[in-house]
Amino acid sequence: MAGVLLLLLCVVYPAYAGQEIKNPTTIAVKGCNVARHTEKLELVSKHKYDLILIGNSIIYNLEKPHYQVVWNQFFAPRNALNLGYRSYRTENLLWNIEHGELDGQSPKVAILEIGTNNIDEKHYPTRHTASQLAGGIEAVVKLMRAKMPDTKIILLRCFPGAYGGSTPTSHRIILERASDIVSKLADGKQIFYCDINHVFLKMDGSINRKMMSVWQHPSQAGAKAWAQAMEPLLSELMGDKSLDTEIPENTAIVPVSKLEENGYDWFGRHNEILHTKDSINPQIVLIGNSITHFWAGFPLAKTYNGKIIPPTGPQAWNDVFGKYRVLNMGFGWDRTQNVLWRLDRGELDDIHPKTVIIDIGTNNTSQTAKARKNSALEIVEGIKSICLRVRSKVPDATIVLMAIFPREESATHPRRILIMETNKLLADFAKENHIKFVDIGPKMLSADGTLTREICDDFCHPTEKGYQLWADALKSVLSEE
Repeated sequence: MAGVLLLLLCVVYPAYAGQEIKNPTTIAVKGCNVARHTEKLELVSKHKYDLILIGNSIIYNLEKPHYQVVWNQFFAPRNALNLGYRSYRTENLLWNIEHGELDGQSPKVAILEIGTNNIDEKHYPTRHTASQLAGGIEAVVKLMRAKMPDTKIILLRCFPGAYGGSTPTSHRIILERASDIVSKLADGKQIFYCDINHVFLKMDGSINRKMMSVWQHPSQAGAKAWAQAMEPLLSELMGDKSLDTEIPENTAIVPVSKLEENGYDWFGRHNEILHTKDSINPQIVLIGNSITHFWAGFPLAKTYNGKIIPPTGPQAWNDVFGKYRVLNMGFGWDRTQNVLWRLDRGELDDIHPKTVIIDIGTNNTSQTAKARKNSALEIVEGIKSICLRVRSKVPDATIVLMAIFPREESATHPRRILIMETNKLLADFAKENHIKFVDIGPKMLSADGTLTREICDDFCHPTEKGYQLWADALKSVLSEE
């Protein structure tokens, strides 16, 4: 049987003959479209490009007439070249690159999208495993780096393709596992992993047919949404301004990094999470603002305004999380838009928590010189965007959405009223989308609606007693898991 297998491999991949079997996705194989390859060689021999897109039919389709509006807005102005090929696998891209398609080129940025055809058992004689596909993608990245050492590479997460329907299949699961593996190639210097898959999905994790009309290839609307989601990273790496002319008026859904002078190293905390999350391998992830940040857990809030600060509620933390591996992704002063930026920049990539607890939105009720106050509807849209990303990145995790904690002493304070309006909308959203909604606000308040310093000493951040109320509510939720 082994001899027959080797013979078959030698027929399909001649490189196997007389040598140890290698990962087939890493062995260059000539693709079926030699004429297109010849055309592209002619182009690269005559012109230097600033942006090159490499991949399969998903990239190739950007040359089609009804995708030109997307190409002409986001790529053509950047002196771009399309090296996408229908039906191509990693091994075919390797052959193209080995045979000159990147020779003499040193673009500012190259975008790589590849993988779905390697998992196609319907149209190919072989279907590769996640580890094999990851090896093939890594081989393409290494060859791109060898050919273009000064170019920054955007490595896209494999798009969530499926066959015959919107729900996840083994095809999609393998693509997700391979993407997890190759996400580790990102170094934040020359290689950047980019996950925009949430734009193709519904809140339940199924594929949105308006964005992927045949369950694998983005529609025109899907291609535009993909380009818009990638644009902040692409414009940063290109060193130019954003070409997205449709930035939403709702600031709560527009990803942005640090906004406020918040008294601690915001970017340092982000980088610490990126570099330690794998070693924690968290069972539970908390996403939030200073209320989460200053509770306890890793990474600890070390300094604030130059002072070393201890955790506020360590006893309550240990009471609810003592037996779990927990990652604290709370950041002081964060709004929904800051969380979106952090999720887009990898904080939740390649980890597989069982539960994700989200407590965000209170800072969106504030007006500062750096950011405006949002309405209840805007805040809810921001939280919806966070939940969609979480569902896309960790589809098997239970989402626990916290109602925004009460703020200000008086029940009639305008901020308190805004929070109550927001929470009513959040409760409806959570119910419609099978998300666990937890509201401890009533337990934090006196009978007349007053928020006391015993619960929140600054009428915002919980005391140990306030954190214990949160811990008690979470214990009952976690016990159901």
